Amino acid sequence: MNASNAPRPAAELQPALDQALAVTASGVLRDTFIGQSRDYGMLRIYGGHLLGQALAAAFRTVAEDKVAHSLHAYFLKTGTPDEPIGYQVSRLRDGRRFVTREIRAVQDDQTLMVMLASFKVEEVGDHHQPAMPAVPGADQVAARRRRAGSGPLELPFAAGLGAELQPVDDWHPGAPAGGDPAITVWMRAVASADADRRARQCMLAYLSDGPLMFNALRPHGRPFVSHRATSLDHAVWFHRDVDPGGWLLFEQQGPAAADGRGFNQGRLYDAGGALVASVAQESMMRRL
Repeated sequence: MNASNAPRPAAELQPALDQALAVTASGVLRDTFIGQSRDYGMLRIYGGHLLGQALAAAFRTVAEDKVAHSLHAYFLKTGTPDEPIGYQVSRLRDGRRFVTREIRAVQDDQTLMVMLASFKVEEVGDHHQPAMPAVPGADQVAARRRRAGSGPLELPFAAGLGAELQPVDDWHPGAPAGGDPAITVWMRAVASADADRRARQCMLAYLSDGPLMFNALRPHGRPFVSHRATSLDHAVWFHRDVDPGGWLLFEQQGPAAADGRGFNQGRLYDAGGALVASVAQESMMRRL
């Protein structure tokens, strides 16, 4: 894989994603925080925005020697992009090696999302992983798209936050139904120069929601045209540290659809082929 991690020209740089996901103490109750909302068009508030900010809020209650190893969330309400989002953190467990937090994202006394996140001290251990798929590198994909007269894929969650997507095939949300339930994209996002590992994990949580729900829907229709589609739940397992400012390969599949729901899963690799995170999600895919 020859995906380039070279810095982008200054003209291309946009506000850093980690800054958009930052939260501040509410100053009212212990372990309560405030995050700024954002308008994602038809998505209203993008699920990954809630995931990233909720993880940032949980980190504010966790000792510095621990990082996230997993999170599991349920999306309950859509929310409004016109108001800040409150995050209420409950300290469920404070062990010597493992810590568990429950985080609720709230607007107007309505719970938008509830998430459990677990944190641990890093340690050296045995390891193995599947091989990264053999696909063209990000630079090759980008060059091919330029020759075809198109640029990076524009999706609401990437707009204005320095995130960039380059699909390995010709997939896009408006493509006709009938494709295989699998999507592979290169993705990256701008981070501020002082982003630490915790900020990088929040960014990875944000990106992991991305195009995932479109996999199970791909053989059957188009989001918001033939189907009402939204994420119902989401889980991330963090395996290794990674800089989301470098290209990441997001290999995804939607192996099952039934009962108005689609099941989606994915693996995120860095440009060197290391598996950095695994993701699973169920989405609603109800015909209009």
